[in-house]
Amino acid sequence: MFIYVLWVVLLIIWGKNTKSFLSKNISKIDPKYHLVVLVPAMNEEAVIRRTIKQFLKSTAGLSQVEMVIIDDDSSDKTSSITKMVIAQEKTDRVKLLERKKPNAQIGKGEALNWAYSRLISQNNYDPRYLIIEVMDADAYMTAKGYRKILQYFSVDENLDLLQTRVGMIKITNWLHILQDIEFALINDWIQNTRNIISNAAASGNGQCIRASAVDTNRPWGNALLEDFEFSTRFLLNGKKTLYAHDIVVFQEAVSHPLAFIRQRSRWVQGGLDCLVNYWGKIISNDNLNLRAKCEMTFYMILPIITLITGASHLIVLGFVSINAEGYWRLLVLLISINIIWCGYLGWKYWKLTLSKQYVLMASMLISFPIYNLLLYISIIIAFYKKIRGNSYWVKTTHGEDELKRKK
Repeated sequence: MFIYVLWVVLLIIWGKNTKSFLSKNISKIDPKYHLVVLVPAMNEEAVIRRTIKQFLKSTAGLSQVEMVIIDDDSSDKTSSITKMVIAQEKTDRVKLLERKKPNAQIGKGEALNWAYSRLISQNNYDPRYLIIEVMDADAYMTAKGYRKILQYFSVDENLDLLQTRVGMIKITNWLHILQDIEFALINDWIQNTRNIISNAAASGNGQCIRASAVDTNRPWGNALLEDFEFSTRFLLNGKKTLYAHDIVVFQEAVSHPLAFIRQRSRWVQGGLDCLVNYWGKIISNDNLNLRAKCEMTFYMILPIITLITGASHLIVLGFVSINAEGYWRLLVLLISINIIWCGYLGWKYWKLTLSKQYVLMASMLISFPIYNLLLYISIIIAFYKKIRGNSYWVKTTHGEDELKRKK
């Protein structure tokens, strides 16, 4: 329990550092820079049209920003819809690359490596000024966001990796808003803290790299948490990484508890893979300072800590509930801590987003413990699959509401 309290206190203190690292006087973009957005897409017919159109709208005034759709041998209409939209929009800033089995559907990291290798070999980009961004097929970014990415890399020629903040596209239920709170606050605090101790990490959507910082045509691994593995490799090699609180990439929130559990279990198992494969290298590495090593170690063993402390909390809560007459003060204390924590998160979230979802925010008093329970179940499943050596997972489905309407 103590380690959790200490962690939360440090996040609240250090995580508040949300200043932009860009000067307010910077308005122009160095014309030498080029940004290519890689979008892995397997069976994304529900969202790919929207993603392309939103990209073209956001980058209408940015000719040096392109998008590459990587169709991983989809069994639906992802490829044909992409071709149709490109033709309709008469654009050369969106390209389609198609993979076929047996070389397709063998991992997101493999798809990214394949596309990256082709991009480098078939174009004459100067790697010092080529920025690669990875976005999921459901994601989008504003024009301001794309501009700031180019500005971050142009003002700091030593910057090798930049991670943007993540937000949810549409909030319609309790699970959506808790995911948005998790990314907008908790993850944001974690990454702001990492900026202070020099180990900002890639975290899915919105990860950007400078091509000249990559020493191989296969920068991405095939771990279930390929983003954390990817940035860990960068940090081990002494690369400079940074988190940008002032740039937001928007993605769909998972709508249903079972899908949420599958997604988070995959993430947890990926973290366990990184613990096994990289912890020894992290501890012995000379490019990481002691605080960074401690934070990365804690992050990777957090599922283990949560598994133990979660079980003890459930036992204590059960015992106190059964014996409420003698331990009612402790029960009131536990409930009060939950109310205060939920209230604090709700207040911070409202200040950040000015959200008008007052009913959903108020429902946190009930939904937040349920959310934590879902996360705990995810950890149990991840350990079970890790012990059994099962690394196969079904990918997260994007555009679930759209698919339901079509049915």
